Amino acid sequence: MGGGEKVKIRNIHEYIQKLPQTTQDRLYTHPATCLALFRSLSETAQQYVMRLLFLNQPFALDSLTSWVVNVRDKANLDATKQLKSVRLWSVVKLDNGNDGVTLHPNFRKGLTTAMCGGGMSWYGNHQLEPDKKPKTVEFLDTYAKERWECLLQYMVQGNTESDKVSPDIANLLLQSGMINRSGNEHAITSTGFQFLLLDTPSQIWYFMLKYLDKCDTIGLNLTTCLAFIFQLSFSTLGKAYPIGSHGTFVQHLRQIGLVYQRKHTSPWFYPTRHAIDFLSAGSNKSAERKEGFVVVEANFRIYAYTSNELDIALVALFAETLHRFESFVVGHITRESVQMALQNGISAKQILDFLESHAHPQMLKNKPVIPPTVTDQLFLWEMERSRLSTEEGVLYSQFLSDADFKVVHEYAQNIGCVQWSNVQKRLLVVNKKGHGDVKKYWKAYKKEHGE
Repeated sequence: MGGGEKVKIRNIHEYIQKLPQTTQDRLYTHPATCLALFRSLSETAQQYVMRLLFLNQPFALDSLTSWVVNVRDKANLDATKQLKSVRLWSVVKLDNGNDGVTLHPNFRKGLTTAMCGGGMSWYGNHQLEPDKKPKTVEFLDTYAKERWECLLQYMVQGNTESDKVSPDIANLLLQSGMINRSGNEHAITSTGFQFLLLDTPSQIWYFMLKYLDKCDTIGLNLTTCLAFIFQLSFSTLGKAYPIGSHGTFVQHLRQIGLVYQRKHTSPWFYPTRHAIDFLSAGSNKSAERKEGFVVVEANFRIYAYTSNELDIALVALFAETLHRFESFVVGHITRESVQMALQNGISAKQILDFLESHAHPQMLKNKPVIPPTVTDQLFLWEMERSRLSTEEGVLYSQFLSDADFKVVHEYAQNIGCVQWSNVQKRLLVVNKKGHGDVKKYWKAYKKEHGE
């Protein structure tokens, strides 16, 4: 049984690359977007941008190649590919007929404004009284962690009737394939379990990408929302900002802990550390590893040294809970508990990845970290569900003679598309990939022989 669709974290550059050109053009009018995109580029690509930024006319391509030692160097080729893929530069004809390069005009203006200043305030010119009850950084960190863990706990708990997660957020989890719903109950999927294995910045970025894919359906503008997210990444932790025209979007960000707003009518909001840091996801920067809490023994006993409700719920997805103490849980990995996890789309490899990534420091001293008996048995239990496999095929029958059947059967065998055949009953099943070729051959054969 496979692990389901693999969760892939796209960085800012990869996401913008997939957007329509008209959307890219509008995005590049926002200085925060231009600065965030610039920071996501490779060092070589950033050097090209900075050298072209203050040129008001195209630069000769022949002269540009003199900036690098080897134009065929991988770093240089990757940089030029990167810049072209998001249309940050384009090749144009100079007056002398030679090729030249120029930056996207909107991007040049936006990045110049972001780096040199000028233009309107990113949050508008709102004249509001200072917040009378400012929040500390410690408060915001606690708030952000609690709100995000509420969402994760909702995913692993089976009851959908929860006032901690709004219907909009719950529906987004459902539409994104991270949970499945049946009546008033829901279960985490393979994609959802992979999502839980990510570090927090990657989780938030992946969730926000799914949100942005759906924002048009809830009456929000993709360009405005994306530009606002980039603005948040450059905000100051502990500082209050005016909400302006972003009321609905701020309410959604509030629900998952990216911003704090004392009440929905308050004109101020505070970006949290989650909003400022999550854009680093997918940038190949190694995330700080959370200290593990799980110990697994060769007798399939599992010990979780934690009092965190989310961690306990995660272990309960594939193990039976035997005893629970104040900061310590004892469980047992059984065939039934693993089969239940497999039924929900969680693969054996994902369970092992979870155990290894959350292994207690004492466990990390073992080589291998997970006892081989546990590893082998998990895969054996998974194989029990994979004894039968299905594949679509097309049945050929009602052949008028053995000769006709033999001709078609031999042709199908030659191209390797026979799934099953019965010579006595003149029955032949071919796979869908080869069906088109077999059908054409059979028609041509009948036409040639006047049938």
